Amino acid sequence: MGSDYDDTPPGIPLWFKIGLVIVAAIGVWLAVGILFATLRVALAFAGYVIVAFLAYQFGKWVGHSSAREEP
Repeated sequence: MGSDYDDTPPGIPLWFKIGLVIVAAIGVWLAVGILFATLRVALAFAGYVIVAFLAYQFGKWVGHSSAREEP
């Protein structure tokens, strides 16, 4: 008795699976890159805010100290 099926397995072709893995890898790479870029900008902005706050507090302290010394 002969078979009605040929030797190719059913399902998604191998070239499509490989292409899907490559596209997914590029997408993950871009997503992680965007995430790290966003975190870097947020960290830099937070650093600027912290330094500005500390400089303001130091300036207030110097101003109060110098105002007390005047007659």
